[in-house]
This record gives sequence, C-alpha cells and structure tokens, in this order.
Amino acid sequence: MVEVHTPRRSREMKLGVESILTFSGIVVNAALAFVITWMIARGLGAGATGAFFLFTALFMIATSVISMGADTGLVRSLSHARAIDASSQLRPTVRTAISPVIAVGAPISALLFVLSGPIAGWLAPGSDATGTVRLLSLALLPAALTAVLLAGSRGLGRIRTYTLVQNLFIPICRLALVAIAIWQLGTTSSVVWAWGTPLFIAAGIAALTLTLQLRAETSGTGGISSLEAKELKRRFWRFSLPRGGAVILERALDWADVLLVIMLLGARAGGIYGVVTRIVQAGNMLESALRIVLGPRLSAAVARDDRDAAARMYSQVTQLLILGSWPFYLAVALYSDVILGIFGTEFTRGFWALVALATAMAVKNTAGALQTVLLMTGRSTWQLRNKAIQLAVLLALTPLLVLACGLTGAAIAFAVSVIVDTLLASFQVHRALGFSVPVRAIMRAAVIPAAVVIGGSLVARALTASSGTFAELAGLGAVLLVYAAAVLGAHRRGVIDVG
Repeated sequence: MVEVHTPRRSREMKLGVESILTFSGIVVNAALAFVITWMIARGLGAGATGAFFLFTALFMIATSVISMGADTGLVRSLSHARAIDASSQLRPTVRTAISPVIAVGAPISALLFVLSGPIAGWLAPGSDATGTVRLLSLALLPAALTAVLLAGSRGLGRIRTYTLVQNLFIPICRLALVAIAIWQLGTTSSVVWAWGTPLFIAAGIAALTLTLQLRAETSGTGGISSLEAKELKRRFWRFSLPRGGAVILERALDWADVLLVIMLLGARAGGIYGVVTRIVQAGNMLESALRIVLGPRLSAAVARDDRDAAARMYSQVTQLLILGSWPFYLAVALYSDVILGIFGTEFTRGFWALVALATAMAVKNTAGALQTVLLMTGRSTWQLRNKAIQLAVLLALTPLLVLACGLTGAAIAFAVSVIVDTLLASFQVHRALGFSVPVRAIMRAAVIPAAVVIGGSLVARALTASSGTFAELAGLGAVLLVYAAAVLGAHRRGVIDVG
C-alpha cells in the first residue's frame, strides 16, 4: 500500500494517463459493488435489501457529519502547499484536519453506541438490530478517518494509495465477507456487519501510509510559527466547513429519495428503488476518477495563477466525461429490463425509474466537472448553497410524484433536482469563474457515443431479442468494443483532445 518516494517531477503524469489508472481502480470498485448489490438482492430479497439500504444510508450521512469536509480541505490545501513549495505547512495542515474529526467523531460514536437499543427499535421495529447499530456506531470514526487520511495522500500526489485502499482493498474484503454472511446466515444484520468490518483495517493502512508519505515530503524542512499555524487553521476550516455541509447534503441527496420511497411505499419498494439508484451510481466511476486526479492539479494551477492550464484541464475532463459516461448511461437506459432482471424478476418494476435516472445523469456529465472547479477555486460556500437548493427541490417533489407515479415519480423528482443543481453550477463556473468548453468540442465528443451506442444497441437488441439474457448482454459487449475502437481512432486522428 505504501508508495516509494520519488522526485516530484518523475511522478507527474499526463491527465489522461493518470485518469485511466485511477479509472481502472474505480471500475473494479464499481464492478465489485454491483456484485455485492446483486448478492444482497438475490440472497435477501427486495424487503431485506431495503432494510440494508436504510442502515447503510444513515451510516453514510453520519460519516459525512463527522468528516466535516476535512477530506476535500486536505486535497486542496496540501496540493496548494506543494505547488508553492511550502513543505513546512504539510504536517500542520494534516494535524489541523484530523484532530477535530477525532474530537467530534469519538463522542458521537459513543453516544450512538449507548443509544443503540432505542435507535434499532426505531429503525427496524420487530427485529433485533441492536448489534448492527453498535457495529455501525463503532465504524463511524474509522470510516471518516479513512476518507480524510486517503484525501491527504491524494493532496500529496499519491493517487495510487487512494486507488489501492478505497477502490480495491475495501470492496474486495466486503465482497468476501458479504458472500460468507449470506451463505452462512442470510440476515440483514450479518450483511451489514460484513459491509462495515473492512473499514477498521482500512483506517490503519491509510494512517500508516500517510505518515510515511509525509515523512518523505517533509524531510529536512522546519516548522511554522504559532501565528502561521493559527492562520492556517482559519483558512483550512473556512473552506472545509462549508464543504462539509455540502457533503452532508450530497449524502442526503444520494439517499433521501430511497428513504422516502421506503417511508411511503415500504421496504420492498425501497429495495427495488435502492438497486436502481446503485446501478446508476456505478456510472459515477469515471467522474470520481477524474475528480480524484483533477482536484490536486487544478488546485495547483490556481495556486500558480495558471488560468490557461486550468481551463485546458477542464476542457479535457469535460470531453472525457462525455466519452466515458455516456456509453454507460445510454446502455443502462436501453438495456434497463435486462439489467434489472439479473437481480430478480421483482426488480424489473424499476424499469422506467432506471431509464429516467440514467438520462438525467448523462445530461449532468455533459456539463463537465463543475463541482471540482467550484471546490478547487475555493467556492465551497457556492456549492453548499447549490446543494441546499437541490435537496429542497428533491424533498418537495419526491412525496408528490411518488404518490402519483410510484418508483418512476421518485426518479423524475431526483432527475429534476440534478438538472437544477447542474444549471446553477454551470452558470457559476462559466460566467463567474470564466471556465468554458467550446460547443464544437462537446459536439465532437457527444456524436460518437450517441451514434455508435444508440445505433449499435438498437441493432443488437433486434438481433438477440429472443435469444436470452446472456446473448443480449453479449450483444451489448460487442457494441461497446466497437465504441472503444471508434474513440481510439478519433483520438489518434486528433478529432478529440483528452490529454
């Protein structure tokens, strides 16, 4: 897990190459998460799957509360300090980030542990979920620390550390433990235990790795004065706390519609809709890879006041997002019935919900890495305001549309909220910050997936319609191979520029 220290110049990589390496890890993570979701859905059924999503949703929201935005703050602050050769700020910045997370997280975890009985009775009446709540309360602080410590490695330019721990170690352990839990016990509580246990080990690995990386970066450097340390803390938390609020809202946005569906339509419907949303979220893997790679680079460019480099990176990332995410979302929309059928016949009720969500996410990614630009230019309060508006839209529309249209209504409400957030962020990034992508570049990137994936999928489905699920998925695989060849050819001819 530990990366050998090499000169900074030798670690620099082209944006596209580094994104591909990170993307490979995230693809593995997404694939493993898909398999885990499939195992839970097939092994527990829709009702118990809904209960699993309920516990994990609340856990993710609570983890965001404890993290307080310190992870993004570390990425921005450490990469900024390295860009201006301020190595003496690295260790104090890490201490500034970690200490409050522990100070806040420890008492919250202890309180939840003490109140685990009443909380379990409220969340899962009629079942003994006290042990599950206790495990999750104990795992809260390790989960938050893992996120913050790995963000520190990202800020130091060690992207591979994040990939190895977050995208490989944790999901592989979860896959093995969840499989054993379903095979041996087959209960929601056992699956939640299996899901949360790897976080304890991951926190230790992340702490050891960041310690060694800091030692390599700061050898021979002095400290900073108490006055400088005080100013560093003020700058760090002035940015990070609004970001922390935005992260809480983001986690609420990830799960609010699922929780509302469970509340309004029951655990079975919530399990189906939860599977739909997890399928769509797998499409975020490329955006996550680009955010991980782009964030430190963009922060460094801003620190050096290199607007041309920052604008060029934003343009390349926008094209990469279109080229990489559109095929996934288009394929999901066109093969919704086949994909949901893999989880069981009862999950095909989410067909139109999956189509609506996939379409909305494709539109969102066409606008580029808007959230990364806002954060790495220091506009965390703008993002906080945008997410608050998006959550308000979601909470206002979801109950009305769920009661009117069921699962499809929940998906439409979420799609509208995503478009509102995208429009707000687009205006801020393009008009206020001056980042833009030529329409011609967007069109060049969009025409390839639109033509190859849509056209090819329609032909493939017509040819394999009566041949079964395996044949239909094989047809989709052939379409995606043709698409990959088309993108590679366009890049070699200089039609698209992705770094």
